[in-house]
Amino acid sequence: MTARTLAQARSLIGRWYSIPLLLAVWQVAVASGLVDSRLLPSPGKVWTALATEVGNGTLVYHAGVTVSRALAGFLLAALVGIPFASAMGRSVLVRNLFEPIFFIGYPIPKIALFPVFTYIFGIGTPSKIAFTFLECLYPIVVTCYFGFRGVQTRLIWSAQNCGASRSIILRRVILPATMPSIFSGLRVALPVAIIVVVITEMIGDSIGLGYYITIWSTRFTFANVYAAIIVIGICGLALDQALLLLRHSAIYWQREEA
Repeated sequence: MTARTLAQARSLIGRWYSIPLLLAVWQVAVASGLVDSRLLPSPGKVWTALATEVGNGTLVYHAGVTVSRALAGFLLAALVGIPFASAMGRSVLVRNLFEPIFFIGYPIPKIALFPVFTYIFGIGTPSKIAFTFLECLYPIVVTCYFGFRGVQTRLIWSAQNCGASRSIILRRVILPATMPSIFSGLRVALPVAIIVVVITEMIGDSIGLGYYITIWSTRFTFANVYAAIIVIGICGLALDQALLLLRHSAIYWQREEA
């Protein structure tokens, strides 16, 4: 085994050792009777339920529904939010018109509006996507807005002195300077999308991981509940890593650990 392989192994262990540590604490807590095994089944029972439900395709199907809804709402929010944040950051008129609305509405729990979305779009997928869009829009707009506002004026002046047009300045100066903030906003909004979809599926639906959790909770089969929770975490991690890979290729001059 080479020194490089050993270094990679140490890095991997140093990064992920908390997961087996958590499983060990979980097993000890259940085996010692510290927690009720009916409410918190052992890792072995949860693994058996996870393997069974993934093997028969049930969890895969529900996860596909939840992730597709989350991505649809998230992508719509990104497509609308980033240009909107740019307009707020570069235009005094747009900023004065919408900044109070966004900063007053940001802390308001949007879940209070879910009955309205259900009334307009129905109980199915459209209402989930629309609500996810609204929840993701706020962190994307606010984070990107600060990014656009934070572009140093001297960079724009330098480009203007070199004869650059407004479109070139936007494409070659403002956007590259704002890309770290844009991806920060996207990384904040992406897990929010999954959380919102799961919660709304728990409130009312017949498909999705939120529905799956609700059904098995009512049957007091908590091994299946924790199996679904693990799937949610894995889906969130996979999507975040995919976004990080996109960030690495888009912001090639600035690296961030995946």
